[in-house]
Amino acid sequence: MAKRLVFLFVLFPYFVAVAQGVSGSWSVELDLLPSVGLSSSSLSLSGEWPGWTLSGTGYWLGTDGWVWQELGFSGAAFDTLEVDWTFLFGPLAPAFLYSLGTLSFSYGGADFTVYSAMVGPNVPGYFFSGGPSGGLVIVVDTDLEGISLSSETGFGARLSPFTITYTGAATYTRTYPVDPFPGGLRFTYQKFSMVGIPFCCDISFEASLAFNKEEGFESLALTARNVFPICCDISFDIGVTFTTAGKSVWASPKLEGVGEACFELYLDLESSGGENSDLFLEAIRVDGWKLRYELADCNYLEIVTFLSPEHAPDYGYEFEAGEFEYIELGFCGPACCGGDYAFSATAYFRPSGALFGLSRIVAALSFPLAETAELELNLVAGPGGVTALSVGWTVSF
Repeated sequence: MAKRLVFLFVLFPYFVAVAQGVSGSWSVELDLLPSVGLSSSSLSLSGEWPGWTLSGTGYWLGTDGWVWQELGFSGAAFDTLEVDWTFLFGPLAPAFLYSLGTLSFSYGGADFTVYSAMVGPNVPGYFFSGGPSGGLVIVVDTDLEGISLSSETGFGARLSPFTITYTGAATYTRTYPVDPFPGGLRFTYQKFSMVGIPFCCDISFEASLAFNKEEGFESLALTARNVFPICCDISFDIGVTFTTAGKSVWASPKLEGVGEACFELYLDLESSGGENSDLFLEAIRVDGWKLRYELADCNYLEIVTFLSPEHAPDYGYEFEAGEFEYIELGFCGPACCGGDYAFSATAYFRPSGALFGLSRIVAALSFPLAETAELELNLVAGPGGVTALSVGWTVSF
């Protein structure tokens, strides 16, 4: 196996080199604080082969060196089938880690997308769950009298993040959108969605229902758009999502031409009993909420507060010890050379302490230096000063 991988790594750059229209990029991130050193570097190459695009990206991370290697190809087969395939290898082992293929085509007025994911066996240094295994996810999208219908069926895989972790001198992760499960090509889950269900007065509804083979019900999401219209072109979108872990409720007021706000409330039920005994629903627990106001695509203000920070991961949030709230600002706009700058700053808070309980500030700034070069700065600071600082750049060719 090792000899085959070495042969593949040597042969693939040759195909890219002789392909037409070779392009690529080189990215570097350097740590300046708390110590100076290489944080990461990546080199990407791609080239056109008759009807196909070949690509490869190598990742060098800190003092661990060459940790990840991605190879891929994409193109059209038989003029109707779009193909995109990515392979991930661990060159330090060396070993095959993961592959993700996407096949897209249209038939009978419906759009079909088939995802094929496979994960290899665990190897030293690389850690993930479920290997070796593989599976498929089939997504079908169509329209029925203005209503968008979608079906998502998993056979040994599902459309959810799958993370591979490498642990050496430091820890690094790679995340992909399809998670293959152990057990092979067996029915795993089904999800149905409907968007644009018409109602009177420009109101429309959306619904999404998911269930799996093991537990049955998984989630139900309901959304109503353009409800409660009042004066001055103000209306609301509202929605609720039920899962086996909890419930979230959100409302998004919209003011035509000014921006859009969204309020989400995170709830769960407190219960006792069950398991062959009486089940008592005792209370509704409010875990937290989010308020987000968007003036444009990347100009926004977001405030997230948790009354129960230990439940924040259930809703996709991560706080450090003692933190319960963050306020984030984001801005973007045109910069030199036809590019855009982007800036974000996030302040995390604890219930008490100096500066209103400020725990840390995380900030990131990126802006173009030329048409083919971009600079990025990242900073982490606490009440005592700057604790981490890095600078990076990307050069395209």
